[in-house]
Amino acid sequence: MPQHDLLAELDLLHRAAGRPSYRRISNEIRRQNHMPDTVSHETVGSILRGEALVRWSKVECVVRQLAAMAVHRPDPDDEVRRFHVLWTAEFDSQTADPMPPRQFDPIAASVIDAGRARATSDFPSPTTAQSVVGANGGRSIGMAPQRNRGFTGRRELLEQVRSKLGEQPWKPLVLHGLGGVGKSQLALEFLHRYARDYEFVWWITAEDPSQVTPALATLGERLDWQSSFDMAQTVRSVLARLETGVPRWLIVYDNAGAPDEIRSLAPQGGGHLLITTRDPAWLAIGRPVEVDVFTRPESVELLCARGHDIGFAEADQLAERLGDLPLALEQVAAMQSATRTPVEEYFRQLDDRALQFLESMPLGDYRTAIGTAFVVAVERLNEESPTAAALLSLLSCVGAEPISRTLLRSGAHRVPPPLGRLLDQPDLLDETIWQLRRYGLVRVVDNGQTLQVHRLIQAIVREAMSVEERAGAYANARLLLAAANPGRPREPLTWDMYARIGPHLRAARMVEAIERDARQVLIDHATYLSEIGDFEGSRRLSEEALEAWAPGAADDVQVVTCLRRLVAALFALGRHGEAYRRAEEARMRLIDHPDYGRDHPATLELSDVLAVLQRVFGRYSEALSRDREIVEGYRRTRGDNHPETLAARNNLAASLRAVGDFRAAQEIDEVLVKTRRELLSSDHQQTLLSVSNLARDLYGIGDYAAALDLQRSTCSAYRSRLGDRHPLVLAAWRTIVQGLRKTGQYGPAIEEGQRLFVVAQTHLGADHELTLATMMTYANTLRAAGDVYLASNHAADAVDRYRRTYGEHNPLTLAAATNQAIVLRAVGERRLARRVGEASLSALRQVLGPDHPYAILAATGVGNDLTLAGEHEIARRLLARTLEDAKRMCGDRHPDTLACGVNLGLLLPSDQPALLEASIDGLRRSLGARHPVVEAAMAGRPVECEIEPPPV
Repeated sequence: MPQHDLLAELDLLHRAAGRPSYRRISNEIRRQNHMPDTVSHETVGSILRGEALVRWSKVECVVRQLAAMAVHRPDPDDEVRRFHVLWTAEFDSQTADPMPPRQFDPIAASVIDAGRARATSDFPSPTTAQSVVGANGGRSIGMAPQRNRGFTGRRELLEQVRSKLGEQPWKPLVLHGLGGVGKSQLALEFLHRYARDYEFVWWITAEDPSQVTPALATLGERLDWQSSFDMAQTVRSVLARLETGVPRWLIVYDNAGAPDEIRSLAPQGGGHLLITTRDPAWLAIGRPVEVDVFTRPESVELLCARGHDIGFAEADQLAERLGDLPLALEQVAAMQSATRTPVEEYFRQLDDRALQFLESMPLGDYRTAIGTAFVVAVERLNEESPTAAALLSLLSCVGAEPISRTLLRSGAHRVPPPLGRLLDQPDLLDETIWQLRRYGLVRVVDNGQTLQVHRLIQAIVREAMSVEERAGAYANARLLLAAANPGRPREPLTWDMYARIGPHLRAARMVEAIERDARQVLIDHATYLSEIGDFEGSRRLSEEALEAWAPGAADDVQVVTCLRRLVAALFALGRHGEAYRRAEEARMRLIDHPDYGRDHPATLELSDVLAVLQRVFGRYSEALSRDREIVEGYRRTRGDNHPETLAARNNLAASLRAVGDFRAAQEIDEVLVKTRRELLSSDHQQTLLSVSNLARDLYGIGDYAAALDLQRSTCSAYRSRLGDRHPLVLAAWRTIVQGLRKTGQYGPAIEEGQRLFVVAQTHLGADHELTLATMMTYANTLRAAGDVYLASNHAADAVDRYRRTYGEHNPLTLAAATNQAIVLRAVGERRLARRVGEASLSALRQVLGPDHPYAILAATGVGNDLTLAGEHEIARRLLARTLEDAKRMCGDRHPDTLACGVNLGLLLPSDQPALLEASIDGLRRSLGARHPVVEAAMAGRPVECEIEPPPV
């Protein structure tokens, strides 16, 4: 039995490693540069549960990681060789004697369609025991709750759903009805029953956008689609792929919230979308199918099958009393079966308890049925086990999504006894959960690892409590979540627990907590959301917390910290104006507060955010002044070599580059490189950042070859540490493309520039600052190499996007427009080039001043426009002034200064060759004799000077 051997040995190794979570194993694998593959946490689970035979490179990663974590520290290479033998035996046995597929269980199988090439598929054989036959004989990938093996009836509804899903025009199918009628169970049964018609199926809890966004991102990861640094961009890419209709898919949005919050996060075509909801607003959007209570025969069938010794007539009476509500029927059948209560006695108990619900609810309210039945169960539970009742009360004050035993156990030492002691005893906790399950009050899923209480049962439990009991239950829920908070939200090792905590924060009313550790959960979770790229989720959570905390507490350190999280999220979302306003208001309050002041770290951090935003707005001089103040503040309070002081000096250099003072920035960055190499290491992220900045300084002063060599020397280390698509890596890659172009290597520059632009656009989104910068860099490279028409398309697109994103008069927009004018001259659009160039020059002089390098370069371009128009005298006067400005601001030997000299020299009489000859000679020494720019100047053609703004 090879599979048994492989699974048994994997289990032993997993135990030796301390049974780390699947997500932790996956995250650790991602962090290791030597791993042969990446492995999603779902695939890790499939490997360790033995549910599918995954391709060897995935298994090897898991084995290596577990060996590194195991207490007995086995040699990883020995373990890999040992497990490869076991894996090969299992693979050979499945290939030789394929087993028939079992009935589909998406969570258990987690398998990928067989249509993918063997080289990229997680699963090596289409005959794996738990594979699912999907569309066209392939296999499907899926994620969904476990199938309800006791599902009863609903045959006509299932057929109705199947027929309506294929109707045209495309609309989502909306299952609507009262709580407790079984909308989710119907959708779940449909998904399991008809999964073979699809290449993948997916289940998304859609009550809140913060649940939908990561679920879609995980879907993209499982299908090996491109992901982005920004989770919102990843979701947009996933939705776009889904809307193509390939592969064939079915997705369920369960318990969908308001359409105005969820609709933008749902595909608008391409496959089958099934929505369950209680919100009637969905009925106008989708194709509605009403899910009503059971028919009487279905009710009787369920009660007779699942109750203890219930006859047909008794089942009919019970169904009448319970209104044929499926949730009530299931609970009563489970309770009666567990307690063996005679049906007549059960009727009497229902009669006794119905009065209190009839007093508090309108006659005929459907909740009286489940409420009355539930009170009987809870009273019995209280008599048998008060701690079980307390656990149910706790579970009713968290989210309706599954809650893990791991999370429950984490609160053992914080939740007061007797419930706290129960959570600390695994055996007693198991017995208590079993008791709740017997009474039909909880569902146990994921092989017993998670619990779930229906939201209707949760609501009735809360209503049945006294005010004091309810307050105590919510307090316990908040203590539980606070105890589960792992801290260090920027470290991937903690992300698994944050993913477990997140769905329960709002349900537990964490924003109402006054305890500091409870508030810290929200701050840390907002940080975690930003770290995984869910900036919108971080913004919403931070804003909710501030609304609850801020009145009368503006100086509280946690309020200030939460505000900083909000500002960071707004900045990442591109809501720069709002971020600036919130940051400036908070900063002014802190400056005036006796416990903070101008040099307090919180005040300085907000000042730093404001400086960054000022650079984004194009207010470079203001940012420079602020950055100088920040550096002095950190020096006074932290010292010269404190990490925060070094970070502040890094930002000061960014502002110096923005105002065009590259030599001053170079002096700072050279010191930072040296200091960070000594204090950190040569391949530390902060050191690599300083090296990249130094390369930008060298580029800015015109030493293009040195900039290219320096950036290339660290690019491999940068990619190894952060990955190929991190924004800092992409910015460094852009410097390489610029260096290649400026050193005359047009072929490699075009190749690298195109690749960079595609990666940035896919990973960051079309309107991200770095994407726009790479688009403009690519356009400049195409123009330099002579592909002027393709360059024109990209330049026009970039300018339009800059204008919409940053505004008409932002220096980034104006720099792009200056470059567009160069391209327009190259394609022969002289009049338009002149209009664009002159407008850009005027605006740059107004925004940045006439001495700024961008204005100097724009003036050089307008000089070329005047020359082409035959206005030589005006061109000479403009270029003469520009040359003097360039010498003063950029230096006599800067290639841009020499280019201006060439253009002016071409306009001078032939008996005045000195300027032209000196300028060409300077370019020859700077760029090389065979550089295309030098050859063009020697041939008497004007030189163009494009603008490449460094990152702000």
